[in-house]
Amino acid sequence: MTLSDLTLPISDADAKALALVFTPTLAGRLAQLHAQCGTPNCVPMPRMLTDGRLMLCADILTEVMPGGLLHAMWAAADQATLLASVEVIPWADAVALLPPEPATP
Repeated sequence: MTLSDLTLPISDADAKALALVFTPTLAGRLAQLHAQCGTPNCVPMPRMLTDGRLMLCADILTEVMPGGLLHAMWAAADQATLLASVEVIPWADAVALLPPEPATP
């Protein structure tokens, strides 16, 4: 499923159960958009996955609606590209793709 398959606004429960997965190229574009239109009160910090993609918890989508901390960033994005290129997967599947934590001595 892609982001275009979700109906926004998304419920808090659904948002916490899903992950948004995307390429490093898209992550770079999102960082540019955040620099231009974002707020220091909500800074998306994607995590690298073992397959080279990055992920964010879908709860970030609660901030893209009007009045949300990331609404200006969302509005400035190329919606067609963004919606089609972000994969939505279960949170547990994304967590399984995180690299192992380094062992602590």
